Amino acid sequence: MRASEIANEAGLSRVESLADLGGGAQAEVIAAQALWDCDITLIDMAENGDWPAQPSAWVAEYLAALEAAEIPADRVRVVHRARDLRPVDLLLNLKGWGDCHKVKHLAPVLERALHAESRMLIDIRKGSGSFPFLRESGETEILAELGERAGKAVMRVRYTPEPPPPTSDSMWAEIAQDLAGSDGFFTANGAHSFLYIPRGRTLVVTFDNLDIAMVRRETRRPWGFEFIEKQGWSMLGVMAGGWTWYRDPWVSEEFDRLAAEGFFAQFDHVVFYGASMGGYAAAAFSAACPGADVVAISPQSTVDRSVVPFETRYKVVWDADFSGKYGDAAIVSQAARRVVIFYDPYEPLDAAHAARFEAPNVMKLRAPLMGHRLGSTLNQMGILSPIILGALDGTLTKADFYRRLRARHDFPRYQRELFQRALKRGHEDLARRLGEWVLARGDNRPIRLAMMQLRS
Repeated sequence: MRASEIANEAGLSRVESLADLGGGAQAEVIAAQALWDCDITLIDMAENGDWPAQPSAWVAEYLAALEAAEIPADRVRVVHRARDLRPVDLLLNLKGWGDCHKVKHLAPVLERALHAESRMLIDIRKGSGSFPFLRESGETEILAELGERAGKAVMRVRYTPEPPPPTSDSMWAEIAQDLAGSDGFFTANGAHSFLYIPRGRTLVVTFDNLDIAMVRRETRRPWGFEFIEKQGWSMLGVMAGGWTWYRDPWVSEEFDRLAAEGFFAQFDHVVFYGASMGGYAAAAFSAACPGADVVAISPQSTVDRSVVPFETRYKVVWDADFSGKYGDAAIVSQAARRVVIFYDPYEPLDAAHAARFEAPNVMKLRAPLMGHRLGSTLNQMGILSPIILGALDGTLTKADFYRRLRARHDFPRYQRELFQRALKRGHEDLARRLGEWVLARGDNRPIRLAMMQLRS
């Protein structure tokens, strides 16, 4: 399978982490790594769902193939136990569970190896019971007919997991109460919570997802915690127990209560800060503190389908009520002093949301080819901290941002995205010149491999 075919089947524009369950997708993984320069996980699970005491025979051969393909060993990990599984962007389960093996053994992998925006490509044999099994926890889409195996039709299917329902976590409550101490506070209603940690006269209000904080973040701290602590700023961390977009009346009531009690008025400077779902919330709930600043990374303006019919993601919240004074972030954030929006103009849906923020208080900062997760990309480039510090303390200018963004010219992922974009648009001469410029300054494996094909 060619890399472009993998991208089309996965339905993902960018993949940072990829897993092969059972070793049946070696060629696809090598092609995908050349396309996305992603981290690779090999999941070594037995046919019956057990975890082998010793590595299976296919693992050594697979690792040798990855080494022969010049994929660095530090980009590859092998998992032999369920508890070591980590969420990945794309899971490949080809000629495996659902086709050759019983699909029920997939359960622990689906639970631990997928996040809300993951995709799985799976081969399904007719009569295997895979469709009913998978539809209990997500959506399936048949992509292609692969012919017959053992007299049964086999299909390539894309599986999209449903985000988990809103939930609470007793461990988070203990952690939060400890962080709040005697001078702060922690309030919760089960699905959402507020954690206040008093420090200085600047307050940063952050928005996070409990699943990310407790599962995917080793520190088990809210979004931006360490950075805010280092500055000596106070923090109000709002946590959602799922992909809720904080559309819970209790959340709105808590912001109303805090505003009425003069909570925000005690600070010299208040900033609402978040990314994606949290970016939406930062802009929307800033209405509780008129005159505050907003810093939002790749935010949605709303997910009200009557207002943003172009928004095809986040089906889990399509039925939520986005009306009210904390509803449409593009409108209610007009009461803020300044709204800083970071976004990738080449991500169509993110750009469409950014376009809805039209008030004079908005400063839009474009980060081309950085993707929806541009905060992670800027962090990998080593420039996120100074940029966010300037955005939060109110000193960041467009000139400051774009000067720092020049670092992308030496960032391998940006180089690769630019190179691939030139190829997709048929500009082979431009791609060739760019490739020669990049390789003259150092190695970039995906570009080097593509350049070999251009020269052949």
